[in-house]
Amino acid sequence: MVPETRTTADGRPVVIHVLEHDPDEVPVIRDMWKRIKEHKDMPYRPGGGRRHPGSLTGICAQMTADGVPTKGQRVGKKTKDSVWDPKTAMRILRDPRIAGYGAIPMYKRREDGKLTSTIESYRIERDPETMKPVQVYPPILSPDDWHELQKWLDSRGQGKGLSRGHAVLSAMDVLFCDCGAVMTSHRATTPNKAAYRCRRRKALPGQHEGECTISMQTLDLYVARRIFALIQTAEDDPETAVVLAEAARRYAAQTEQPEIVGERRSLVAERADAKHALEELYDREEAGDYDDPVGRRRFRQRRERLLGRMERAEARLAELEEAATPTLPIRLWLPLGAGDVDPVGEGSWWEAATTQERRDFVKLFVRRVVITKASGAGRSTPVEKRAKVEFVRPEQVGGDDSEAGESRHEEAFAAAV
Repeated sequence: MVPETRTTADGRPVVIHVLEHDPDEVPVIRDMWKRIKEHKDMPYRPGGGRRHPGSLTGICAQMTADGVPTKGQRVGKKTKDSVWDPKTAMRILRDPRIAGYGAIPMYKRREDGKLTSTIESYRIERDPETMKPVQVYPPILSPDDWHELQKWLDSRGQGKGLSRGHAVLSAMDVLFCDCGAVMTSHRATTPNKAAYRCRRRKALPGQHEGECTISMQTLDLYVARRIFALIQTAEDDPETAVVLAEAARRYAAQTEQPEIVGERRSLVAERADAKHALEELYDREEAGDYDDPVGRRRFRQRRERLLGRMERAEARLAELEEAATPTLPIRLWLPLGAGDVDPVGEGSWWEAATTQERRDFVKLFVRRVVITKASGAGRSTPVEKRAKVEFVRPEQVGGDDSEAGESRHEEAFAAAV
């Protein structure tokens, strides 16, 4: 709070207190985003105690090493020995107020419905007519930068690591062993010896014994061929059309402007918040809290406001959905006249693509890849007998028909190879 002298309408001076950014904290927040933006698309090789310089863990470790003080060190007695923590950094960077937006913290609820003191998310305040975010503070990060940051933060999580080396299927939350454990890349001195390996620590009853590994190069090419076989049968198979529709939706999410992604996320939260408040209102009405005439009038007014919030959020979400009409760049992946050319061979898009481009491509079509253990030590089991590729499907489409579709895709793949 900073005192500031203003002049009233009749010309009298008056001192008010206004909120200003803490000059010690602003450069810290901007530096965190600068490090993320600089390194977020750079691959790296983990190990040897190294941390990615653009990860929250790496940034916190570096700020601690550089002696950047936490708020606890600056203002607290009990917290004077605190260090930078990724969860704290995440909370700071998630706060819409650093982009200048007015926002209300949303606190986590216990199973019994009671609120806790833990912030779960933020609800951005919006103009009741336009549903546009209300800008009430000078931004520390520009709104465009903040939305880009949120999109990056959304990609963090278990199985969604930063770009690691040259492994296509790891760090995407799609590659699993049939025991349920994730499979990660195991580097080797030569590319043809690199492998994906089950990360399970302890075998449970009914699970495979020993290690489960598969050649990285063989599996990457197999998955890519399955995708290209699916694309090439799109016109003749209605099941494939369902997969391509979901892939198009994912492509829109990949290529959509970060501010649109952020607006959609915020509108979904706005709608859920209004729905929850409406349910609480009806619960209170059923309990008899609005039995008198004044109470009934207030009940109707609040109900109308909440219904209006939900309707406006729904309308804006429908506008955003209608505006998103992406077309998959199939001619980029399979140029005209490429029907008789190996789609992953020499001169193909796949061969020239970067690791990240291959990952983005696979993530459009593949929901999950499950690997079974080879039939025995020293035996070579064909990859098609060990790898099950599950293609993406819209959530509203039931899973009962997927096996028939998968079978047709496998037949098309077998014919292609």
